[in-house]
Amino acid sequence: MRKALTDKTIQALKPRKGVYDVHDMHCPGLTVRVFESGLRSFALRYRYGTKQRRYGLGRYPVVSLVKAREKAIEALRQVEEGIDPSRRRRQPDMQVEAICAAFIRQYAKPRNRNWRETERILNREFVTVHGQRNIRQIKRHDVLEIMDAALERGASYQANRILATIRKLFNWCLERGIVEATPIAGLKAPTRELSRDRVLDDGEIRRVLNAARLDAYPFRQFVPLLLATAQRRGELANMRWSELDLEARTWVIPAERAKNGKPHIVYLSDFALALLDEVPQFVDCDYVFTTTRRSPVSGFSKALRWLHEHSETSDWHMHDLRRTAASGMARAGVAPYVVEKVLNHVSGVAAVYNRYAYDAERCAALEKWGETLSALADQN
Repeated sequence: MRKALTDKTIQALKPRKGVYDVHDMHCPGLTVRVFESGLRSFALRYRYGTKQRRYGLGRYPVVSLVKAREKAIEALRQVEEGIDPSRRRRQPDMQVEAICAAFIRQYAKPRNRNWRETERILNREFVTVHGQRNIRQIKRHDVLEIMDAALERGASYQANRILATIRKLFNWCLERGIVEATPIAGLKAPTRELSRDRVLDDGEIRRVLNAARLDAYPFRQFVPLLLATAQRRGELANMRWSELDLEARTWVIPAERAKNGKPHIVYLSDFALALLDEVPQFVDCDYVFTTTRRSPVSGFSKALRWLHEHSETSDWHMHDLRRTAASGMARAGVAPYVVEKVLNHVSGVAAVYNRYAYDAERCAALEKWGETLSALADQN
Protein backbone atom coordinates (compact mmCIF):
# COMPACT_ATOMS: atom_id res chain seq x y z
CA MET A 1 0.00 0.00 0.00
CA ARG A 2 1.31 3.45 -0.94
CA LYS A 3 0.14 6.75 0.55
CA ALA A 4 1.28 10.34 0.77
CA LEU A 5 2.04 10.06 4.48
CA THR A 6 0.99 12.81 6.85
CA ASP A 7 0.46 12.77 10.59
CA LYS A 8 -3.27 12.56 9.93
CA THR A 9 -3.00 9.52 7.62
CA ILE A 10 -0.62 7.74 10.01
CA GLN A 11 -2.96 8.26 12.95
CA ALA A 12 -5.86 6.99 10.83
CA LEU A 13 -4.17 3.64 10.04
CA LYS A 14 -6.19 0.89 11.72
CA PRO A 15 -4.61 -2.25 13.28
CA ARG A 16 -5.29 -5.56 11.54
CA LYS A 17 -4.55 -9.18 12.22
CA GLY A 18 -0.83 -9.44 11.68
CA VAL A 19 1.31 -6.51 10.57
CA TYR A 20 1.24 -4.48 7.38
CA ASP A 21 3.36 -1.76 5.79
CA VAL A 22 2.38 1.51 4.17
CA HIS A 23 4.94 3.06 1.82
CA ASP A 24 5.50 6.79 1.67
CA MET A 25 4.98 8.33 -1.76
CA HIS A 26 7.24 11.28 -0.96
CA CYS A 27 10.37 9.49 0.32
CA PRO A 28 11.64 6.40 -1.55
CA GLY A 29 11.90 3.34 0.68
CA LEU A 30 10.29 4.93 3.75
CA THR A 31 7.54 2.78 5.29
CA VAL A 32 5.39 2.85 8.39
CA ARG A 33 4.61 -0.57 9.86
CA VAL A 34 1.34 -1.03 11.76
CA PHE A 35 1.18 -3.79 14.38
CA GLU A 36 -1.86 -5.59 15.82
CA SER A 37 -1.35 -3.70 19.06
CA GLY A 38 -1.73 -0.38 17.25
CA LEU A 39 1.98 0.42 17.52
CA ARG A 40 3.39 2.23 14.48
CA SER A 41 7.08 2.38 13.56
CA PHE A 42 9.14 3.78 10.70
CA ALA A 43 11.64 1.81 8.63
CA LEU A 44 13.63 2.24 5.44
CA ARG A 45 13.69 -0.50 2.82
CA TYR A 46 16.71 -0.32 0.54
CA ARG A 47 18.99 -2.46 -1.59
CA TYR A 48 22.62 -2.84 -0.58
CA GLY A 49 24.78 -4.77 -3.00
CA THR A 50 22.70 -7.72 -4.12
CA LYS A 51 20.52 -7.84 -0.99
CA GLN A 52 17.25 -6.17 0.01
CA ARG A 53 17.46 -4.79 3.57
CA ARG A 54 15.30 -3.06 6.18
CA TYR A 55 16.57 -0.38 8.57
CA GLY A 56 14.46 0.66 11.59
CA LEU A 57 14.07 4.42 12.10
CA GLY A 58 12.04 4.50 15.32
CA ARG A 59 8.50 4.43 16.74
CA TYR A 60 5.85 6.95 15.87
CA PRO A 61 5.17 9.50 17.39
CA VAL A 62 8.43 9.41 19.39
CA VAL A 63 10.06 9.84 15.99
CA SER A 64 8.04 12.33 13.96
CA LEU A 65 7.29 11.92 10.25
CA VAL A 66 9.61 14.83 9.43
CA LYS A 67 12.44 13.27 11.45
CA ALA A 68 11.83 9.84 9.88
CA ARG A 69 12.17 11.34 6.41
CA GLU A 70 15.39 13.11 7.40
CA LYS A 71 16.84 9.88 8.78
CA ALA A 72 15.75 7.95 5.67
CA ILE A 73 17.41 10.45 3.32
CA GLU A 74 20.63 10.35 5.36
CA ALA A 75 20.61 6.54 5.30
CA LEU A 76 20.15 6.53 1.51
CA ARG A 77 23.10 8.93 1.20
CA GLN A 78 25.22 6.45 3.18
CA VAL A 79 24.16 3.64 0.86
CA GLU A 80 25.32 5.73 -2.11
CA GLU A 81 28.73 6.08 -0.41
CA GLY A 82 29.02 2.34 0.11
CA ILE A 83 28.09 2.31 3.80
CA ASP A 84 25.36 0.01 5.05
CA PRO A 85 23.33 2.13 7.52
CA SER A 86 21.91 -0.94 9.24
CA ARG A 87 25.43 -2.03 10.20
CA ARG A 88 26.99 1.40 10.69
CA ARG A 89 30.19 0.47 8.92
CA ARG A 90 31.52 0.16 5.39
CA GLN A 91 30.71 -3.23 3.91
CA PRO A 92 32.29 -5.01 0.95
CA ASP A 93 28.89 -5.72 -0.67
CA MET A 94 28.98 -2.68 -2.95
CA GLN A 95 32.60 -3.17 -3.92
CA VAL A 96 33.30 -4.09 -7.53
CA GLU A 97 34.97 -7.34 -6.44
CA ALA A 98 31.91 -8.51 -4.48
CA ILE A 99 29.43 -7.46 -7.18
CA CYS A 100 31.43 -9.23 -9.91
CA ALA A 101 31.53 -12.41 -7.82
CA ALA A 102 27.75 -12.25 -7.32
CA PHE A 103 27.22 -11.61 -11.05
CA ILE A 104 29.26 -14.71 -11.96
CA ARG A 105 27.54 -16.85 -9.34
CA GLN A 106 23.95 -15.73 -9.94
CA TYR A 107 23.90 -14.87 -13.64
CA ALA A 108 26.86 -16.00 -15.75
CA LYS A 109 27.47 -19.46 -14.33
CA PRO A 110 23.86 -20.73 -14.54
CA ARG A 111 23.33 -19.34 -18.07
CA ASN A 112 26.63 -19.53 -19.93
CA ARG A 113 28.84 -22.55 -20.49
CA ASN A 114 31.71 -20.12 -21.16
CA TRP A 115 31.23 -18.36 -17.81
CA ARG A 116 34.86 -18.95 -16.88
CA GLU A 117 35.92 -16.66 -19.73
CA THR A 118 33.53 -14.01 -18.41
CA GLU A 119 35.03 -14.48 -14.95
CA ARG A 120 38.56 -14.26 -16.34
CA ILE A 121 37.85 -11.00 -18.19
CA LEU A 122 36.19 -9.37 -15.18
CA ASN A 123 38.89 -10.44 -12.74
CA ARG A 124 41.83 -9.56 -14.96
CA GLU A 125 40.57 -6.35 -16.53
CA PHE A 126 38.06 -4.88 -14.05
CA VAL A 127 38.53 -6.29 -10.55
CA THR A 128 42.33 -5.98 -10.64
CA VAL A 129 42.03 -2.24 -11.28
CA HIS A 130 38.81 -1.24 -9.47
CA GLY A 131 38.05 -4.19 -7.17
CA GLN A 132 37.88 -2.22 -3.90
CA ARG A 133 35.83 0.69 -5.26
CA ASN A 134 32.09 1.16 -4.81
CA ILE A 135 30.54 0.05 -8.10
CA ARG A 136 28.34 3.16 -8.08
CA GLN A 137 31.47 5.27 -8.31
CA ILE A 138 32.60 3.67 -11.58
CA LYS A 139 32.37 6.20 -14.39
CA ARG A 140 32.47 5.97 -18.15
CA HIS A 141 36.12 7.04 -18.33
CA ASP A 142 37.11 4.18 -15.98
CA VAL A 143 35.84 1.62 -18.50
CA LEU A 144 37.31 3.53 -21.43
CA GLU A 145 40.74 3.45 -19.78
CA ILE A 146 40.55 -0.37 -19.51
CA MET A 147 39.57 -0.66 -23.18
CA ASP A 148 42.26 1.79 -24.27
CA ALA A 149 44.89 -0.28 -22.45
CA ALA A 150 43.79 -3.36 -24.41
CA LEU A 151 43.98 -1.42 -27.67
CA GLU A 152 47.47 -0.15 -26.85
CA ARG A 153 48.76 -3.69 -26.33
CA GLY A 154 47.30 -4.71 -29.69
CA ALA A 155 44.32 -6.67 -28.33
CA SER A 156 41.64 -4.85 -30.33
CA TYR A 157 39.14 -7.71 -30.32
CA GLN A 158 39.77 -8.21 -26.60
CA ALA A 159 38.73 -4.59 -26.05
CA ASN A 160 35.38 -5.49 -27.62
CA ARG A 161 35.05 -8.50 -25.30
CA ILE A 162 35.85 -6.34 -22.26
CA LEU A 163 33.14 -3.83 -23.19
CA ALA A 164 30.56 -6.57 -23.85
CA THR A 165 31.30 -8.27 -20.52
CA ILE A 166 31.21 -5.09 -18.43
CA ARG A 167 28.02 -4.03 -20.25
CA LYS A 168 26.32 -7.28 -19.17
CA LEU A 169 27.53 -6.71 -15.61
CA PHE A 170 26.09 -3.20 -15.40
CA ASN A 171 22.81 -4.20 -17.06
CA TRP A 172 22.46 -6.94 -14.42
CA CYS A 173 23.21 -4.39 -11.68
CA LEU A 174 20.64 -2.02 -13.17
CA GLU A 175 17.93 -4.71 -13.15
CA ARG A 176 18.58 -5.37 -9.45
CA GLY A 177 18.72 -1.76 -8.37
CA ILE A 178 22.40 -1.92 -7.45
CA VAL A 179 23.01 1.06 -9.74
CA GLU A 180 20.53 3.67 -10.89
CA ALA A 181 22.07 3.96 -14.37
CA THR A 182 24.79 2.22 -16.34
CA PRO A 183 27.83 4.47 -16.97
CA ILE A 184 28.49 2.92 -20.38
CA ALA A 185 25.06 3.36 -21.97
CA GLY A 186 25.49 3.88 -25.72
CA LEU A 187 29.23 3.16 -25.65
CA LYS A 188 30.22 1.49 -28.93
CA ALA A 189 32.73 -1.30 -29.48
CA PRO A 190 36.12 0.23 -30.38
CA THR A 191 36.91 -2.24 -33.17
CA ARG A 192 34.87 -3.47 -36.08
CA GLU A 193 35.23 -7.25 -36.19
CA LEU A 194 35.57 -8.95 -39.55
CA SER A 195 34.78 -12.58 -40.20
CA ARG A 196 38.08 -14.40 -40.66
CA ASP A 197 38.71 -16.66 -43.65
CA ARG A 198 42.38 -17.49 -43.08
CA VAL A 199 43.34 -21.00 -44.15
CA LEU A 200 46.91 -22.28 -43.99
CA ASP A 201 48.23 -23.81 -47.19
CA ASP A 202 50.14 -27.09 -47.25
CA GLY A 203 53.52 -25.38 -47.02
CA GLU A 204 52.42 -23.42 -43.96
CA ILE A 205 50.92 -26.52 -42.34
CA ARG A 206 54.21 -28.37 -42.87
CA ARG A 207 56.23 -25.52 -41.32
CA VAL A 208 53.87 -25.24 -38.35
CA LEU A 209 54.04 -28.99 -37.70
CA ASN A 210 57.82 -28.99 -37.92
CA ALA A 211 58.04 -25.95 -35.63
CA ALA A 212 55.78 -27.66 -33.07
CA ARG A 213 58.26 -30.55 -32.94
CA LEU A 214 60.87 -28.08 -31.68
CA ASP A 215 58.60 -26.97 -28.84
CA ALA A 216 58.06 -28.74 -25.52
CA TYR A 217 54.92 -30.15 -23.92
CA PRO A 218 52.13 -29.03 -23.96
CA PHE A 219 52.17 -27.09 -27.24
CA ARG A 220 54.36 -29.64 -29.01
CA GLN A 221 51.32 -31.94 -29.03
CA PHE A 222 48.50 -29.42 -28.55
CA VAL A 223 48.88 -27.49 -31.80
CA PRO A 224 49.09 -30.56 -34.12
CA LEU A 225 46.07 -32.03 -32.28
CA LEU A 226 44.06 -28.89 -33.02
CA LEU A 227 44.70 -29.62 -36.69
CA ALA A 228 44.12 -33.36 -36.36
CA THR A 229 40.80 -33.16 -34.47
CA ALA A 230 39.37 -29.93 -35.96
CA GLN A 231 37.85 -29.04 -32.57
CA ARG A 232 37.74 -25.72 -30.75
CA ARG A 233 40.74 -24.51 -28.78
CA GLY A 234 38.84 -24.39 -25.49
CA GLU A 235 37.47 -27.89 -25.96
CA LEU A 236 40.92 -29.34 -26.57
CA ALA A 237 42.49 -27.32 -23.75
CA ASN A 238 39.98 -28.87 -21.32
CA MET A 239 40.43 -32.43 -22.63
CA ARG A 240 40.49 -35.03 -19.80
CA TRP A 241 42.03 -38.48 -19.81
CA SER A 242 38.69 -39.77 -18.52
CA GLU A 243 37.05 -38.61 -21.76
CA LEU A 244 39.42 -40.67 -23.91
CA ASP A 245 39.01 -44.29 -24.94
CA LEU A 246 42.28 -45.00 -26.71
CA GLU A 247 41.31 -48.55 -27.58
CA ALA A 248 38.08 -47.39 -29.20
CA ARG A 249 40.02 -44.42 -30.64
CA THR A 250 37.47 -41.86 -29.42
CA TRP A 251 37.31 -38.68 -27.40
CA VAL A 252 33.88 -37.68 -26.04
CA ILE A 253 33.44 -33.97 -25.39
CA PRO A 254 30.76 -33.75 -22.66
CA ALA A 255 27.60 -31.71 -23.20
CA GLU A 256 28.58 -29.04 -20.67
CA ARG A 257 31.69 -28.17 -22.72
CA ALA A 258 30.29 -28.61 -26.22
CA LYS A 259 29.10 -25.38 -27.80
CA ASN A 260 25.74 -26.82 -28.87
CA GLY A 261 25.14 -28.42 -25.45
CA LYS A 262 25.26 -32.02 -26.68
CA PRO A 263 27.96 -34.69 -26.22
CA HIS A 264 30.25 -34.89 -29.22
CA ILE A 265 32.34 -37.89 -30.27
CA VAL A 266 35.68 -37.12 -31.91
CA TYR A 267 37.33 -40.02 -33.72
CA LEU A 268 41.10 -40.19 -33.28
CA SER A 269 43.31 -40.92 -36.28
CA ASP A 270 46.65 -42.69 -36.11
CA PHE A 271 48.26 -39.25 -36.32
CA ALA A 272 46.25 -38.00 -33.31
CA LEU A 273 46.89 -41.17 -31.27
CA ALA A 274 50.63 -40.87 -31.85
CA LEU A 275 50.54 -37.33 -30.46
CA LEU A 276 48.56 -38.42 -27.39
CA ASP A 277 51.04 -41.22 -26.82
CA GLU A 278 53.74 -38.55 -26.31
CA VAL A 279 51.75 -36.67 -23.66
CA PRO A 280 52.86 -37.28 -20.05
CA GLN A 281 50.23 -38.34 -17.52
CA PHE A 282 50.46 -36.80 -14.06
CA VAL A 283 49.37 -38.54 -10.87
CA ASP A 284 46.00 -37.32 -9.56
CA CYS A 285 45.50 -35.07 -12.59
CA ASP A 286 42.86 -35.71 -15.25
CA TYR A 287 43.85 -32.84 -17.56
CA VAL A 288 45.65 -33.95 -20.72
CA PHE A 289 47.17 -30.51 -21.30
CA THR A 290 48.24 -28.67 -18.16
CA THR A 291 51.24 -26.89 -16.71
CA THR A 292 49.90 -26.57 -13.16
CA ARG A 293 48.22 -30.00 -12.74
CA ARG A 294 45.24 -28.07 -11.31
CA SER A 295 43.94 -26.22 -14.37
CA PRO A 296 43.95 -26.57 -18.16
CA VAL A 297 46.72 -25.20 -20.34
CA SER A 298 46.86 -21.44 -21.00
CA GLY A 299 49.36 -19.00 -22.48
CA PHE A 300 48.11 -19.35 -26.05
CA SER A 301 49.20 -15.88 -27.19
CA LYS A 302 52.81 -16.50 -26.18
CA ALA A 303 52.77 -19.94 -27.83
CA LEU A 304 51.31 -18.46 -31.01
CA ARG A 305 54.05 -15.81 -31.22
CA TRP A 306 56.66 -18.55 -30.79
CA LEU A 307 55.10 -20.61 -33.57
CA HIS A 308 54.89 -17.62 -35.91
CA GLU A 309 58.58 -16.96 -35.41
CA HIS A 310 59.85 -20.54 -35.70
CA SER A 311 57.56 -21.58 -38.56
CA GLU A 312 58.10 -18.34 -40.49
CA THR A 313 54.34 -17.95 -40.86
CA SER A 314 52.09 -15.10 -39.81
CA ASP A 315 48.57 -13.71 -39.63
CA TRP A 316 46.88 -16.82 -38.28
CA HIS A 317 45.25 -17.66 -34.96
CA MET A 318 44.65 -20.95 -33.19
CA HIS A 319 41.05 -21.00 -34.40
CA ASP A 320 42.26 -20.78 -38.00
CA LEU A 321 43.64 -24.31 -37.60
CA ARG A 322 40.06 -25.56 -37.24
CA ARG A 323 39.10 -23.83 -40.48
CA THR A 324 42.23 -25.21 -42.12
CA ALA A 325 41.28 -28.75 -41.08
CA ALA A 326 37.74 -28.35 -42.42
CA SER A 327 39.06 -27.02 -45.72
CA GLY A 328 41.63 -29.81 -45.92
CA MET A 329 38.99 -32.51 -45.46
CA ALA A 330 36.74 -30.89 -48.07
CA ARG A 331 39.65 -30.69 -50.49
CA ALA A 332 40.26 -34.41 -49.93
CA GLY A 333 36.73 -35.18 -51.08
CA VAL A 334 34.91 -35.39 -47.74
CA ALA A 335 31.24 -34.44 -48.15
CA PRO A 336 30.29 -31.05 -46.64
CA TYR A 337 27.65 -32.56 -44.32
CA VAL A 338 30.28 -34.94 -42.91
CA VAL A 339 32.69 -32.05 -42.33
CA GLU A 340 29.90 -30.22 -40.48
CA LYS A 341 29.39 -33.27 -38.26
CA VAL A 342 33.13 -33.43 -37.54
CA LEU A 343 33.04 -29.75 -36.52
CA ASN A 344 29.90 -30.39 -34.41
CA HIS A 345 27.95 -27.71 -36.23
CA VAL A 346 24.18 -27.96 -35.80
CA SER A 347 22.10 -25.54 -37.85
CA GLY A 348 19.31 -25.38 -40.38
CA VAL A 349 16.33 -27.58 -41.18
CA ALA A 350 18.52 -30.59 -42.05
CA ALA A 351 19.98 -30.59 -38.55
CA VAL A 352 16.49 -30.78 -37.06
CA TYR A 353 15.30 -33.73 -39.12
CA ASN A 354 18.48 -35.62 -39.95
CA ARG A 355 19.54 -37.43 -36.76
CA TYR A 356 22.03 -39.76 -38.44
CA ALA A 357 25.43 -39.21 -36.80
CA TYR A 358 27.62 -40.26 -39.77
CA ASP A 359 29.97 -42.02 -37.36
CA ALA A 360 31.72 -44.18 -39.96
CA GLU A 361 32.02 -41.25 -42.36
CA ARG A 362 33.45 -38.97 -39.66
CA CYS A 363 35.97 -41.61 -38.62
CA ALA A 364 37.08 -42.09 -42.24
CA ALA A 365 37.28 -38.33 -42.81
CA LEU A 366 39.53 -37.71 -39.79
CA GLU A 367 41.71 -40.70 -40.67
CA LYS A 368 42.15 -39.41 -44.22
CA TRP A 369 42.97 -35.94 -42.86
CA GLY A 370 45.42 -37.49 -40.37
CA GLU A 371 47.22 -39.24 -43.24
CA THR A 372 47.53 -35.88 -45.00
CA LEU A 373 49.02 -34.27 -41.88
CA SER A 374 51.41 -37.19 -41.37
CA ALA A 375 52.65 -36.90 -44.96
CA LEU A 376 53.14 -33.14 -44.58
CA ALA A 377 55.00 -33.58 -41.27
CA ASP A 378 57.39 -36.06 -42.88
CA GLN A 379 58.38 -33.62 -45.63
CA ASN A 380 61.55 -31.63 -45.12
